[in-house]
Amino acid sequence: MEMWGWIFFLLSLALFFYIFFIKQEIRKIQREVKELPTRSSYGNRLSLDFREKTLLDLIDELNRLVDTFEEKHRLAKNMEENVKLTIAGLSHDLRTPLTSIHGYVQLLHATTDDKKQTDYLMIIEHAVKRLLEMTDQFYDLAQVETNQKQLTFVSMSLANLVEDIFLSFYAQLLEKNIEVHFPEEVSQSQVITDKVMLTRVLQNIVQNILRYAKSEVVISYQSEGDYLKLSVKNDIMAESEIAVEKVFMRFYTEVTSRTNTEASGLGLYLSKKLVEKMNGKLKAELKGKWFIIHMYLPMNRIQSLSWKKE
Repeated sequence: MEMWGWIFFLLSLALFFYIFFIKQEIRKIQREVKELPTRSSYGNRLSLDFREKTLLDLIDELNRLVDTFEEKHRLAKNMEENVKLTIAGLSHDLRTPLTSIHGYVQLLHATTDDKKQTDYLMIIEHAVKRLLEMTDQFYDLAQVETNQKQLTFVSMSLANLVEDIFLSFYAQLLEKNIEVHFPEEVSQSQVITDKVMLTRVLQNIVQNILRYAKSEVVISYQSEGDYLKLSVKNDIMAESEIAVEKVFMRFYTEVTSRTNTEASGLGLYLSKKLVEKMNGKLKAELKGKWFIIHMYLPMNRIQSLSWKKE
């Protein structure tokens, strides 16, 4: 009977120490959890000194929560910085056309010359259109960066849409004396894309050409793996200073265009975001006098075919 008493005593002692260490670890976890809001952003994680499976599982779950918290915190900080940058850029970009409109409205009131009034009204109308275009860009950007932009994927001909978009800008291209060269033989491969988004991207590319091209645009297509690559290259003016590594940055405009009221610096940035949402890629390079945009879109292998343009 005495042996059983010793066994009972030792088991009770072991249970006492077990409960003691468990309580110690729980208190430690409680202290560390309280400190998480101030230290989690520095990569700290909860830990244990007493290796007990149930507590280890609990720590793993809590650390996963910390990971989620840190990721959400990082995204929130990035979004806050993006909002600040967007507001600053928006204020700067809207100020120029608004100042122009204000100035020409004053001139309009001050003159009785019919021709001058007509000229001033045309300038004001152009500035208003530019403001509306900027507003659309900022709206699209906000939807993209908050993942509210809904996509509807279809299989379609990239070459046909490219030609339609460039033809829709025919008058502006003609006015700027910019000649567009389409390939004689076109890969009529079908791409999987959102037509509305792709149209927006191509319009941004053409508008960029209208602002910065010298006199010539060359369009070409090439299959690369699972992608159809569209290359659009335009010659640039001798005085142009394009930092090709920055062209997809928000609010970037080339150095010589600082006084260009047409440029918001959002077109190519927004285009890259849209293409990436369509599972594609957008790249840029500078080769001698040529600035080149490469757009990669996933091909629909089933419906792809080739044809020779008449």
